[in-house]
Amino acid sequence: MKYLPLPEMDIVHNALNFCTADCFVIGGCDIFTTKAAGSDKKLYKNIEQSLESQYESLVRMSASLSPPAERRATPANSDDGNEGSQRKKRSRTIEAPGIDLSRPSPFGPLSQIRSRRTFAYLIATLNASHPDYDFSYLLKPSDFRREWSLKSIIHHIDSTIQHLRPNRPFYDSSLLFPTSGPAVFGSNSDSWGPRMWSLIDQQMMLRKCERYSYCPDEDPFDGGDGGGALWSMHYFFYNKDLKRVCYFHLRGLSVVSHSPVYRTPSYSRKRRQSSELGAHNLSVRLGAGKRASYWLGSKA
Repeated sequence: MKYLPLPEMDIVHNALNFCTADCFVIGGCDIFTTKAAGSDKKLYKNIEQSLESQYESLVRMSASLSPPAERRATPANSDDGNEGSQRKKRSRTIEAPGIDLSRPSPFGPLSQIRSRRTFAYLIATLNASHPDYDFSYLLKPSDFRREWSLKSIIHHIDSTIQHLRPNRPFYDSSLLFPTSGPAVFGSNSDSWGPRMWSLIDQQMMLRKCERYSYCPDEDPFDGGDGGGALWSMHYFFYNKDLKRVCYFHLRGLSVVSHSPVYRTPSYSRKRRQSSELGAHNLSVRLGAGKRASYWLGSKA
């Protein structure tokens, strides 16, 4: 994945980093092109091959659990031992759990290349946004959820930020994506509001995006010792036509646990990464040991 250094997204990012009396809020809104670099091609190939391999294993297992019709009948001259063996085979066939070879997932059936590729894009996006983590062997498709309502995502993000910054200027999201010229905003250009959504929409065409959220059972940034985020949200907007993925992420960290590591964010991405390094590295140290799980449940 190649990061797109868009000045508009730096403005959005700046509005997503602030502190309150109770927590530090650290977030970002990064846009990547899905045009694969060398390392991405290898990642896509590895993910697709792994999913294909497990899909083929299910096909073989299904065939082995469904013996041919002629094996199901017991010959008239069979002895008691053979009858018991045939009865046992029939019982095993009846009791075998059903296997859905279409492999439903938030991305569609994983038997389809497009579904596997979309999953790979999100993994590559996470790897690019959090370079100190390797999500390739950490996440499984069920850790993501398809989000059908853009309005619900906007409401969730807007209401969360408004709750955290009740005294900052805020504007009704019904003003989103104005068609008759820019909306009028207060003097605080860093405040979150429809202008930020408009900036994102100009780059992503949000209504034409597939939308996903990232909701693993365990937060990989949390070391499990209580030093992780108080809350977090991760959304992905994938526009197939534009060949872009937008990754929106926001986390709240306790001021008590993380006060030594927070820094004021910067507009420059390079400087921004440096400013977040303290808080990010704390999470890295806590979560680095949680990479052993493979996305489909087996060991890496």
